[in-house]
Amino acid sequence: MTSIKHWIAEHSNQPNQLDQAITASDLRFLLSHLLQRDSAWLYTHSDEELNGADLKQLSQWFEQLKQGYPLAYITGKQAFWDLELTVNEHTLIPRPDTEILIEVCIELLPQQPRNILDLGTGSGAIALALAKVFKQAEVIGVDVSKQAIETAKLNAKNCAIENVIFKTSDWFSAIKEQTFDLIVSNPPYIAADDEHLVALQHEPSTALIANDAGLADYKAICAKALSHMNPSGFLVFEHGWQQKQAVSEIMSQSGLIQIKTVKDLAGHDRITHGKKSPD
Repeated sequence: MTSIKHWIAEHSNQPNQLDQAITASDLRFLLSHLLQRDSAWLYTHSDEELNGADLKQLSQWFEQLKQGYPLAYITGKQAFWDLELTVNEHTLIPRPDTEILIEVCIELLPQQPRNILDLGTGSGAIALALAKVFKQAEVIGVDVSKQAIETAKLNAKNCAIENVIFKTSDWFSAIKEQTFDLIVSNPPYIAADDEHLVALQHEPSTALIANDAGLADYKAICAKALSHMNPSGFLVFEHGWQQKQAVSEIMSQSGLIQIKTVKDLAGHDRITHGKKSPD
């Protein structure tokens, strides 16, 4: 038999196929998921022995980690903002940097917005976080993937958030003439030849890759955004750390004003927002 602490010590810091270390934190997360215990319990019961069935399951999961399979897909869970979300191979895994987008929206809208649109909602992370922050707002999340929309609906139910609905839509196609105080989007923005895609090979490529050097979807959204924005409405984008200038120009050319960019946790340009009309 093997104890919890010995299993962690034996398996931590081994590289996966992307030459990234599998951390003790990753392994504790697996153990917490398997044993349905929190981290504090694992620390105080580190001498507890794992049974054969537990070790077999952990071995299978560890091999997946070594192949670069995301931890969140193994457990089916990912924390975002103050939510625990279901994620799967049909949705991107929400990243901490995307929480900056939520913070930006809170700063832009000190008053409760009436309605919010999240374009390319995936697991529903952004829409659900904003719906929880702005409890009086009506929030709509759309995605072209029907499987992603089903996941988002499940997350809304599990998080008991009722002021949000999810629709299958190719950007604005199912929105018709409705207008919004806030439109947000973290669209696909990686170019097809980007070397970083190898590290994202297990996540849905349709949610990652965009034509025109990663800018096609920003152009598609900006082409119709103003007609779906209320007079004082904002459009907020997440983008790649080298895309600030290009995205800002696309927004400006579409007629948006007061365009500003906010940096992420690593100090990279990550969120750019603009307004339809001056104050």
